[in-house]
Amino acid sequence: MGEQKVIVVGVDGSEAARHALDWALDEALIRGCAVRAVRVWNFEPMSDWVPTTLQEVRAHAVEALAESVRTAVANRPEAPPVEQVTAEGDAASELVRAAHDAALLVVAGHCGERLRKVVLGSVSAACVRKSHVPVVVLPPKLDLTAEVEDAEKARA
Repeated sequence: MGEQKVIVVGVDGSEAARHALDWALDEALIRGCAVRAVRVWNFEPMSDWVPTTLQEVRAHAVEALAESVRTAVANRPEAPPVEQVTAEGDAASELVRAAHDAALLVVAGHCGERLRKVVLGSVSAACVRKSHVPVVVLPPKLDLTAEVEDAEKARA
C-alpha cells in the first residue's frame, strides 16, 4: 500500500455498518490505502439492570469489532490492512477524532424514527457537521427483493 491516508469507518455491529465497512474496504483497495475501523462504546454499569464492569464493556467492544472485521474480510480475495480502534465516548466526536488524519470518514445512515433523530441527534449528521475531512454517509442496504415480489403480485 502507498502513503495514502487511511479511510476511517464507524462500525457499530448493525447491518448498515457492515455495509459501510464493506464499502470502505472496497474504496481502500481502489485507493491503495488502509482502513481504520472504529467502534465507539459507552460504559453504563446498570444498563438493562444487569451489572457489568468497565473491563467487560471494553472487552465486548474489542471482540465485537474484531468479529465485524473478520466477517467483512473473510470471503474477499484481497483486503487492505485494517487497523482496529475502540474508543469510549460520544460516537460522533470519537469518529471525528479518529478521522483527524484520514482521507475519508465513512458512516452508515440508519433508518429510524424521525423524533429520535430530532431529540437525540444523528451520529452521521453530527459527523458531517463536525468533521474536517470528507464524510461519506451510506444509506442502509435495501432489500429490494420483497418490493419486486410485491410489485409482481400486484400486477398478477
